[in-house]
Amino acid sequence: MRDRDSPIINMLTLRRDLYFVMSLLLADKKIADVPNVVVWTKTFHEDEVRRLMLWIAAAMRGLLDLLDRKKDDFSNRYCGEYRTDLESGTETALTFRQACNSVIHAKEILPYRIPLPGSEGTIKQIYSDRITIRSTHGKKKTHAELDIIEFVQIADTLMILFEEGDRADR
Repeated sequence: MRDRDSPIINMLTLRRDLYFVMSLLLADKKIADVPNVVVWTKTFHEDEVRRLMLWIAAAMRGLLDLLDRKKDDFSNRYCGEYRTDLESGTETALTFRQACNSVIHAKEILPYRIPLPGSEGTIKQIYSDRITIRSTHGKKKTHAELDIIEFVQIADTLMILFEEGDRADR
């Protein structure tokens, strides 16, 4: 019989999808200039990144919620930047939990970095190791820049906790 406190997530599938989303973002730099592939990129790439990120974020939040709070140091691990209010420009470090929540509640997930309002210069919309997440918190517009490499490394560490034993709180 399955332990009720252990996750029902297939860790190999989750790890494969972490690899896929990171590969999609990092490999695109090389294939973005292939003429026929540009159409595929717009058609498939962005939707696939969004689909994978939603599943991964939900799975990671589930794992975080199963952790013993005393052993949860994931709240202090950062994987990007977060603006709680675009108008005020208040920027803080994006925690792993906050990144998962941002993806789950996103209004828009863009697999590239976008310039912030009032930014000098523009950032070319190429796929990189960053994902822009736009949302609202209360009535304020929020903006998160997720560093996919940091996110994947933290996610892998979290998954290892569950793979090492029957329960995460041991």
